[in-house]
Amino acid sequence: MRKLLPFLLLCVPTVVLSQVALNQVDDFEDYTMSNWTKNSSIPNENIYNGGPLGDEDNFLRVTSSGSGSDLELMTKNNAQWQGNYYQGNLSSRVKYISMDVRNSGSNVIFLRLSFQTDYGLIYRCSTTNAIAVLPNEGWKRISFSILEENITALSDTFNYAVTFGSGSQGVEEMRILHNAVPSWESEPIDAILDIDNIMAEDQTLSTPTFEIKPELKLFPNPTSNAITITSNENVTEAITFNIIDVLGRIVKNGQSKLNQEINIQDLNSGNYIIEIKNTNGNIFRKKLIKN
Repeated sequence: MRKLLPFLLLCVPTVVLSQVALNQVDDFEDYTMSNWTKNSSIPNENIYNGGPLGDEDNFLRVTSSGSGSDLELMTKNNAQWQGNYYQGNLSSRVKYISMDVRNSGSNVIFLRLSFQTDYGLIYRCSTTNAIAVLPNEGWKRISFSILEENITALSDTFNYAVTFGSGSQGVEEMRILHNAVPSWESEPIDAILDIDNIMAEDQTLSTPTFEIKPELKLFPNPTSNAITITSNENVTEAITFNIIDVLGRIVKNGQSKLNQEINIQDLNSGNYIIEIKNTNGNIFRKKLIKN
């Protein structure tokens, strides 16, 4: 992770920005996009039914499809999420951005937040770890830490990242986007992302309401060609794996990474157990069906 911009930048020009309020929320119940826009020709949509609360619960739909910029799964805000996230002191600053999300497409979405500040020069940063949002798993609550240790600088020239403002300094633009690595832009993807209840939090991840427990999933499963082991916490962790048949024999093993495809075309059709070991020595076992 690159060095972060100090909290107080005294020697650079600043612009006066508003304060981002703790517990402010975008719930899209006003039938608008709540100032969430995008660069492509496919507009965001306010869907008036079927949010996390069910009937008559509005949510925001972000779609990417086609070619060029229309394949960028990204939405941005230059209004209520612009400004100072510090609340006047470090102890009560905004520490997490939480939201309900649903993948209504067929491809895995690697979701992250990115931020920009303009101090006369452009500084950009992104959450270091993405959160994998899988198709067909319904609505789930996710939370991104925006504390310095969980943010990666994107400004290669100056080697600094914005740190969400102090005094008159702050965020100029916030983005929600798809990319497996920290980035200001989305990777091309054909996808439909549903978002609701975007909230500024000061709770820690140890608080049960907002806790995100590490969870590994196989996608797709069943499959005939390849599997991807996804995590809701760390998308780049190295793993080792054993694939075990119904007789208890290891028929395939190797090393890989989370969210990296493992080719299983050479396996016979049938049921298997895949045993996954992470860098901490934890072992996970999942049933695998090979078509």
